[in-house]
Amino acid sequence: MTGENSQDIRKEFETEIRNQLIRFTDTYSIGTETERTPVISGNSSTEMFRNFMTLFLKYKPDGKIYLMIDDNDHFTDELFSFRRNELRELVSGAGWVRKFYEVIKQFMGEGVIDRFFATGVTPVTLDSMTSGFNVAQNITLDPVFNSLAGFTEAELTGLIEGTICGEGECDIQSVVKELRHWYNGSRFTPEAGQQLYNPQMVITFLAKFTGSYKFPQEMADINVTSDYKKVSAIVELLPSEERENLINQILSTEEVSSQLTLLYNNELSYDFSQAVSLLFYNGLLTIKSVSFGIYKFVIPNYVIKKIFWEYFAKIHDRRFGNESKMDFIAKALTELTMKGEIDGIVKAVQHTMKKLSYRDIENFSEKHLKMIFLTLLIDNNAWFVKSEPELQNGYADILLKRTALNPGKHDILIELKYVKKTGAEELVKISEKGIMQTIKYSESIKEESAGDLLSFLVIFFDKYNFRIHKIE
Repeated sequence: MTGENSQDIRKEFETEIRNQLIRFTDTYSIGTETERTPVISGNSSTEMFRNFMTLFLKYKPDGKIYLMIDDNDHFTDELFSFRRNELRELVSGAGWVRKFYEVIKQFMGEGVIDRFFATGVTPVTLDSMTSGFNVAQNITLDPVFNSLAGFTEAELTGLIEGTICGEGECDIQSVVKELRHWYNGSRFTPEAGQQLYNPQMVITFLAKFTGSYKFPQEMADINVTSDYKKVSAIVELLPSEERENLINQILSTEEVSSQLTLLYNNELSYDFSQAVSLLFYNGLLTIKSVSFGIYKFVIPNYVIKKIFWEYFAKIHDRRFGNESKMDFIAKALTELTMKGEIDGIVKAVQHTMKKLSYRDIENFSEKHLKMIFLTLLIDNNAWFVKSEPELQNGYADILLKRTALNPGKHDILIELKYVKKTGAEELVKISEKGIMQTIKYSESIKEESAGDLLSFLVIFFDKYNFRIHKIE
């Protein structure tokens, strides 16, 4: 629904109900043309649905209805994010949304609606419907239904074998291994035994992969990547400090811990755990584990990771201008891919650093430096960009692992140091320590990977001057 206000949304909702009732009565020959007219000309969705049920019982007194509602919370999510006062009006005791569900509840109680199934129902709506529609069960966290929300790896392999690749036509295991990074990772309950592939992403990919057996240049479905606006809508409601803390946690460590909000009270203030929970309910975070009621959420896959970074890049561009899209950055990424040369990327970071005020620099740290690097690196399909990958000897700052679309020969390790003010002697000590640390991480990665690895230590000092050490 795309209505600009609650009245527009109501009209769109009523139009959809009217169209579906017309289709149903035509398909199953319910009533005469004269009898159907008052059904579809009702003054509200509630009245139309009640009139329809009366007509249905006249012609099918022993009939049963299986009612399915898809993407139920589309309009409530939008209102929750942007117009919460209007949402309260719609789902309050006198609101038309609540009254519509009360009619469904009535006929479920009478046994006419034998089954009811709704998808896309977040706790934003559940809270408002609890008293008016308390006959439904929330199965979101039920492990029995977890696999309904995506493809298992066995299902994905069978799908490729059965529809895309005949025997010997493509290396199915190599394809699945690549897709595991891009689309796998969702778990909707802590008890789930395996992670799921996002079905929309998989189907979109396979449609492009069919025939040519080549990976498409754009691995992310545009309908999914546009969800950075959804990230914005969810996190922008938080106070600025909490919002920055949340995004920094997600992007720096790719995980965040929080309680899971099961019901939203629209009368209470919006907080950190509610934002994290909404990111989960919208598929932007997924469950890794739970302990004593505290859930650990992670980014499910690389496409979703790019969505978060696109949101961060929009903030970055608003602050520093549209510099991250300049041609010299594209050239720098090409040099890094094809030649393993990092100078261009570092100069692009320097370009951004020069725009920082001295007030910005006061609280600047390696964490902020890394965020600038990642913002420039993430917007390409040449690497899987990993922040703080866990290694045998600790956590490296940035690791770039080649994707199937990368024509280059190298994976890239980047270790970062930021020094506010230092003399030449201290800078030498920091360099020596950083080089030893980078060598240690490099050796650990080489043991785990068969790919060629280039390792770099990058030190920024005196606001935006830098040194690059290539580790041979």
